[in-house]
Amino acid sequence: MTVEARTLKNEAIRNTLKATREKHSLMRPIVIELKLDLKCLNKEERHALEMYFVEGKWLKNYLLALPDEEFRSFDTRTRDIYSFDKDKNKVPRHLELPAKLIQSVYQRIKQDMKSLAAKRKKTGKKNGKLKFVSDYTTFDLNQYDNTHWICYGSDGDKNGRYKNTIHIAGIKRPIRTFGMEQIPAGSEPANAKLIRKPSGIYVHLTCYLPATSPVVSEDEKDDVDRLLEAIGTDLGIKTTITTSDGRKYDISIRETECLKGLQRKLARQIKGSKGWHATRELIRREYEKITNRRKDKANKVFHDIAEGQEVLVIQDDNIQGWQKGRFGKQVQNSCLGTLKSKFKADPRTVVISRWFPSTAVCPICGHKHEGMTLGVGEFVCPVCGYTEERDTKGAITTLLAGEIEYYSTHTGRMRTPVELTSDFQCFYEAWKQSALKPEAPSSSGIISQ
Repeated sequence: MTVEARTLKNEAIRNTLKATREKHSLMRPIVIELKLDLKCLNKEERHALEMYFVEGKWLKNYLLALPDEEFRSFDTRTRDIYSFDKDKNKVPRHLELPAKLIQSVYQRIKQDMKSLAAKRKKTGKKNGKLKFVSDYTTFDLNQYDNTHWICYGSDGDKNGRYKNTIHIAGIKRPIRTFGMEQIPAGSEPANAKLIRKPSGIYVHLTCYLPATSPVVSEDEKDDVDRLLEAIGTDLGIKTTITTSDGRKYDISIRETECLKGLQRKLARQIKGSKGWHATRELIRREYEKITNRRKDKANKVFHDIAEGQEVLVIQDDNIQGWQKGRFGKQVQNSCLGTLKSKFKADPRTVVISRWFPSTAVCPICGHKHEGMTLGVGEFVCPVCGYTEERDTKGAITTLLAGEIEYYSTHTGRMRTPVELTSDFQCFYEAWKQSALKPEAPSSSGIISQ
């Protein structure tokens, strides 16, 4: 190909990518998880697919070991590389990876290096460098109809042999998949990720749907006196989450007895033996099951709390700090971090500063009760006599603070309700304006104030 022809081809590719990005910016993306049924492949094809992840590990470690100049000039058409054995001797390797997957590994390392450099520039601290890996579990399939494509619904040949299958670059036979029914009708499939988990190989497929704007009735537009349905939450250790209407949820999923037994078995086996590797694989599968149960629990609790609510209020608690303290085991066995992330990702959520003393402030008179300690389970205001269970009162106080924040930023749509012109609002506004900020809590004081 001549230089002029290649220039025209690259220009056409850039224009196509630009048009695709502009189209997708007006659509709504969703991610569908599909599990590959490898039983439809023969032994050689299954081995080739498994070797993708082994060769990905070889390639990443090889690239990380290269000097900077050689890394920058690396040719993605390279097939002959080397790795190191346990004695640090070079072992020649030949890659059978498709070219697009080699480019995926190379581009991912470059992006990780840019992220490290940006973090170093932002914080001004040295934050290490990329390390060698013992497993490579994710490939970016970033070109639909080239690295991957799917056949679902009414697609396939006249006999329906290729229905609900996915094609992966380098694997000639289409792979039957589970979960195709999740793909909405009329969606546009795009890039994907090929992921290896202890329970099998998955594809996370990104699909784009036409964006739909919420329909707001004329009555709702004119009803400026209507108070929004809002709910506040309080995160904790003993009771994982408490809502302002008194509901309590325990979202702790602890380690199973099966996992503990496998860990004891692994400790008795010879490291590196076949039995040791088999037991470690069973442990990984058990951990994946526990992780899935925690995600499922977080999704159900979030849906139960957020259903029918127009405003969600949470406090930006330092869950990472909780885990580093004496309650690390309880936090590790719960899905607090996942639940907090789901709340913060929802556009309805109002986040209150972690320094706000939601547990110690009376929601009626705004008095800050200095005698509230971790051992006190009931809040009794010494000024007005207001009494409430500790966590429920914390959720109510968080809700009131969130309503003040919401109505202060939505004055064009809603009138400020009378309930906000209270002693509590005066305290909250004074606290916000105060230049004196509390010191960061120690590892022992890891429950919100």
